[in-house]
Amino acid sequence: MDVNEKAVNRTDEMSSAGTHKVRRVLLCAIGFLLCAGLLFCYLNKVFSMGDADGNRQTFKAFYAEPAGTIDVMYLGTSASNRYFINPLAYKEEGMTCFTLATMGMPMFFVPDLIDEVAKTQDPQLYIIELRWLQKDRDMITDAHIRRVTDNLKLSGIKKHAIDLAFEQMDGSKGMLGDISDKKIDYYIPILKYHDRLQQGQMSPGDFKLTASKNRTKGYIMSKNTTTQVNQFPEELTDKRAPLSDLAETALTATLDKCDALTAQADKQIMFVLSPFCCHEKQKQIFNTAMDTVRERGYPVLDFNTPEMYEELGLDFDKDFYNSKHVNFIGAEKYTKYLTDYIAAHYELPDHRGQEGCESWEEAYETYEEYVSGGIDTIQVKEKNQ
Repeated sequence: MDVNEKAVNRTDEMSSAGTHKVRRVLLCAIGFLLCAGLLFCYLNKVFSMGDADGNRQTFKAFYAEPAGTIDVMYLGTSASNRYFINPLAYKEEGMTCFTLATMGMPMFFVPDLIDEVAKTQDPQLYIIELRWLQKDRDMITDAHIRRVTDNLKLSGIKKHAIDLAFEQMDGSKGMLGDISDKKIDYYIPILKYHDRLQQGQMSPGDFKLTASKNRTKGYIMSKNTTTQVNQFPEELTDKRAPLSDLAETALTATLDKCDALTAQADKQIMFVLSPFCCHEKQKQIFNTAMDTVRERGYPVLDFNTPEMYEELGLDFDKDFYNSKHVNFIGAEKYTKYLTDYIAAHYELPDHRGQEGCESWEEAYETYEEYVSGGIDTIQVKEKNQ
């Protein structure tokens, strides 16, 4: 081998060594970025809405439901998930109903939730609570938004929900007045919740990502469920008052979504206004909202009338834990009435005893066990207290 051939070989070896070195560096860089990305994704899930949060547990339970097993979806605020006892509806009529609701959930999220539900479920009936429509833009807080958007799975629907919230809350003078500066932390929760560990708000479930689930198909049980505080019904009225701009926009968008849904598929929609200590000014707003819903061709059950109080057998001394929510005694009365109404007006299958419905039986057992101790009277209020 002459000198020139040796030089060429040496050059080839150096080039090959250089190529291998570059390749190793690239592989190490890719491995580092992959590990860093996985760690970031893990921490982003850990430092999000707490595992013990009831709203998160409800969404986790919904996502865990087998596809095509829910016949009725109940959407709304805490006036939904504190009122309708889904396991009891199953026990009474074999109805598979799930309540996807969060505390103070703005109605402008309802169309997106209907789309999210449709990814895995094909409910025959949607029940939509009207209670939120008393709100205006300045009454909405950051938490009202996050209880929904933080718990939606990452998708185009989640993005739309976040964008919609920012659009609807533009100009708010309430707690979301600076929302436009914080949009990124709706996508990256760790920016919002990074100090939960320091504040002692973490649980083992957060780190394990075990995702505790609601065990009663969206019905919320708490200490309040079994407590009793007497209330005083407000003066009711037949007068009308206008909705806020935000509420009117949300109601119109919801009704438009209902129109599209019923036009494309064999779906039924009904609206409800659950019973509570409704102030006269609030009732005027609700009367206007119910007029609008009925004009669009959808039925409404207004439980805030003397006649409905009597139909339910509602006792304001015994059936509430605060002025806005019933305890389990009031919830059972509401659930049985609404379940009977649905059975009489809609053709839904009876799933009792069917294979695959064991979780509904278990949900009823969980509910029964929780309320087996009865009710606890904790306070007797005086009128005008």
